[in-house]
Amino acid sequence: MTKIDKPSEKWQPREMRLVSEYIAKYYPNSVSLTRVRLGPTHPQLLSEDLAEEEKRMLTVWRRWADAIIVTRTRLILLEAAILPDPGDVSKLILYEYLARYTPELQQYLDRDIEKVLLIAIEDPVLTTIARAAGIEVVLFCPDWVKGYIQTLAQRKQRAPLTHLGPESEK
Repeated sequence: MTKIDKPSEKWQPREMRLVSEYIAKYYPNSVSLTRVRLGPTHPQLLSEDLAEEEKRMLTVWRRWADAIIVTRTRLILLEAAILPDPGDVSKLILYEYLARYTPELQQYLDRDIEKVLLIAIEDPVLTTIARAAGIEVVLFCPDWVKGYIQTLAQRKQRAPLTHLGPESEK
């Protein structure tokens, strides 16, 4: 069953639109790739008698990042979420590890690898945890996203109200 927000609403690639608009606005002159497969293809899937096209088809079994942006000095791994999700922090940590073993990215590994979590709804707790893990959190919410958020159930229009206590406010 396809995940949809309302029974009458068709699925739309909102996060990918968010990613595309963010890259166009902030990295217009950089190389960017979306839905990038990461890590090597499992060796048990490969054999010498496979054609190159067949080997490329096997990459669908690899994990993927929403986007990768290549600048002169940085390789930016980007994960996007309109609704903040704590799992995105662990995804970015995994993606950094896998990027180092991704054959298609070897030419860029002389650059600093940065992890960016692109979110449309502010979540102070998630931001604190992400930053502690070395992840930059970017709040990016174009008008069309604001309109979409207003169509969601009230409880989904903001992050959960979790407080880390006075220690987190330093």
